[in-house]
Amino acid sequence: MKFPQNQLLDYFSGILGSGFSRSSPWGLFSILVLWVASNACVRANIQVVDQRTALENQIIGSYEELSKDLQLLSSVRAVPHASDKDRPDRRPLSKLRTLALKARQIQQFIQDDIDSLKEAGCLGESRHASIEARPCDLSSDPHQEQLIKRVIAMENSARKTLLEFVIGTSPNLTEEDRAVLIETWARMRRQKAESGQWIQEQDGTWQKKP
Repeated sequence: MKFPQNQLLDYFSGILGSGFSRSSPWGLFSILVLWVASNACVRANIQVVDQRTALENQIIGSYEELSKDLQLLSSVRAVPHASDKDRPDRRPLSKLRTLALKARQIQQFIQDDIDSLKEAGCLGESRHASIEARPCDLSSDPHQEQLIKRVIAMENSARKTLLEFVIGTSPNLTEEDRAVLIETWARMRRQKAESGQWIQEQDGTWQKKP
């Protein structure tokens, strides 16, 4: 967005105060410094937003890709006379994709348990893009406590595998992007959480989502 020169002078004059003089070399230099700094901040903010959007799209795309593969595999297996060459489950898959597909199957299998335990306040989304146990009434029951521990282990193991899949199958991502990818994934999980469920903010504090 461009502004006329006089408007820019008026804008930065207001920032610098009444002692500012447009005619002085120092005044003009001050305007130049402010203008460069403001443009740099805008560009930096745009780059951060673009990076977050790109990572979010990468995570969503990987999930959708695996979900479509699972649907395709299920539909083809239901057809008893499909030839081997037309069956996706007979085509070679990379080890990484095979593990990721199994991880998604595990997530789908335990999703109802996770939802109910979150609703009961027993699970929360951590800042590390994992689920963690939270104090709740159900944990006093030995059977429920075992269920909570089992679900946490299965879900977090699946998420770790899926993180490896996202990094390993994305040409623009490397191991150096792991930390920012986890941060992005955790933020997406917090946003997806329903009101009243436990979430951990980036600064480490836990709260129930408003």
